[in-house]
Amino acid sequence: MRRTVYIFTIFILLCGIALAAYAPDGLSMAFIIVMEVVVALGALFGVLPAMQYARGFLTGVRGIDRAVENRTGSAWTMLETEEDFFHQGTLDEIFRSYQQKLKSQRESGQVLSDVSDYINDDVLALHSWQSIILQIPGTLTGLGILGTFVGLIIGIRGIGFSTVGAALTSVQTLLGGIQVAFYTSICGVILSLLFNIVYRMAWNVMMRNLGIFTESFHKNVVPPVADQARYRESRTARQITELLERLPRNQGFSLAGGSLGGAPVASGTDAEQILMPQIVSALRDGEFIFLLQPRYELNTRKIVGAEALVRWNHKKLGLLSPAVFIPVLESNGYITKLDQYIWEQVCITLRRWIDEGLRPMPLSINVTKTDILAMDVADCFENLLKKYRLPPRSLEIEIAQNAYLQAAEAVTDTETRLRAAGFRVVMDGFDGDYIPLGNTAGFQADALKLDLRRTDGSPDTLTAAFEQARVLKMNLVAEGIENMEQLATLRKCGCTEGQGFFLSMPVPLDEFEAMMNGDKA
Repeated sequence: MRRTVYIFTIFILLCGIALAAYAPDGLSMAFIIVMEVVVALGALFGVLPAMQYARGFLTGVRGIDRAVENRTGSAWTMLETEEDFFHQGTLDEIFRSYQQKLKSQRESGQVLSDVSDYINDDVLALHSWQSIILQIPGTLTGLGILGTFVGLIIGIRGIGFSTVGAALTSVQTLLGGIQVAFYTSICGVILSLLFNIVYRMAWNVMMRNLGIFTESFHKNVVPPVADQARYRESRTARQITELLERLPRNQGFSLAGGSLGGAPVASGTDAEQILMPQIVSALRDGEFIFLLQPRYELNTRKIVGAEALVRWNHKKLGLLSPAVFIPVLESNGYITKLDQYIWEQVCITLRRWIDEGLRPMPLSINVTKTDILAMDVADCFENLLKKYRLPPRSLEIEIAQNAYLQAAEAVTDTETRLRAAGFRVVMDGFDGDYIPLGNTAGFQADALKLDLRRTDGSPDTLTAAFEQARVLKMNLVAEGIENMEQLATLRKCGCTEGQGFFLSMPVPLDEFEAMMNGDKA
C-alpha cells in the first residue's frame, strides 16, 4: 500500500506537469504551475510525513517483537533506553518524552500512562500540518475557479462591435477567455480530487499502522490504563485476603442473623468466609472511614466539592482499598449496612463544619443498585437531613449507572423524591453511551458523571460525549482525569468540573479541610 501511495503521488505531479505543458496559453500555464507548486508542497509536508510515520510504526512493531523474543526481563526494560525506537525523528522525540514520563511514574508507583496519550491521531495531525494540508484540495479548486473568472473577465473586456473586424477579434478574444476559464477550472478539480485521494490513502495507511503498533505495545509492553487498574485491584485483593487469612480468626458471622456470633459462614466463596467476620467487626469498631477526593472547577483549579470514598483502616494492615471488600459486600447485600454508616459519617462531618462556622463544601456520596432495591433511599436521606439539620445542597447523591439501567422504575421514583427534597442527583460511572439512557423512562438526573476510565479517552470520544450532552441540555462532570492531555481536552470541550488523580488523590478529612481553607484564603 505504501508503494501505491508513492506511485500515485508521482502520478499527480506528472499530471500537473502534463497539464501545464498542454495549456492553451501562458495564462493557463501560470495557473497550472501555481497548482503544481501547491500539490508539491502538500506531498512534501503532508503525504511524505504520513508515510514516514507509517513506516516508523512498523519499525516500532518489529522492535517490540525483537524485545519479546530476546528479553530476559520485561519488554519495557529492553525499550526504555532505546534512542531510535521508530527510526523517525518526530516519533522518536515524542517517544522519548513518554519514556521520561513512565520513568517518573514507575518511581512513584503510579499507574503508567497509555502510549496512545502521547502518540495518537491528534498529535500526528499537529506534527504533519494536517489542518493546512486539508485545505489544499479546496485551494486547488479555488485556483481553478479564480482562473475561470480571470479568463471570463479577459474575454468580456475584449468585446467590441464597432466594425466587422473588431467583432471577429472580440469573438476570438471571448473564446480564448472561455478556454482559459474552462481549462483552469477543470485542471483545478482534477488535481484537487487526485490529491485528496492520495492524502486520504496515506493518512489511512498511517492510522492502520498506528493501530497495529498500539495493539502490540499494549499486549507486550505497557497495558492500557484500565487494564493496569483492574490488575492492581485484583492483585491487591488477593494479597490482602491472604494476609487476613493468616490473622487470628474473629468469631463467625451469619448472614441470616446479620451480627457477630453463631456458626462460621458455611457457604460462599473463601474470600467471603475470611473477610465477612473481619468486616462486621471493623464496622462495629469504627475502622471504616471515608477519604475525600476534591472536585475542581477545571479552569481556575478551585475546589468546588468532593466525593466521599470509603476505605477500611484495618488495625493491623492499615488502609485497604475498596477492591478488597466491596465485591464481597455487594455479593451478599451487606453493602447497604456499610453505605448507611458512611452516609451518616459524612453528615456528621458536615454538621461539624457548620457548627465551627465553616461554609460546608457539597460532598458527594454513592448509592448503589442494591441500596435502591433494598431500602427507601429517599426517606433515609430526608431523615439524615432532619437529624443533623443540614441544607439539602450540602449533599450530592451519586447513583450508579447500572441502577438506572437495571432498576429504572425504582431509580426514577427515588430520583424524583430526592430532587423534590432539594438534593442534587448525579448519575455516576457514565461511559459516554447515550443510547441505553434513551430507553430509560423518566431519567431526570441533574448531571452525568463521565468516567474517563470507562472510555477510550480520545479527544474525538470526549468531544462527541459533550456535544451530545449539550444537545440534551445535560451537565457533564468528569472523573478519572489522569493526565494533562485529558484535562486540556476537557477544557476544550467546555467541561467545567472534574476530579481525578492528576488533580488530587483522595485525601484524609483533615488534609481536605486544610486544602479547603487554603483554597478559600
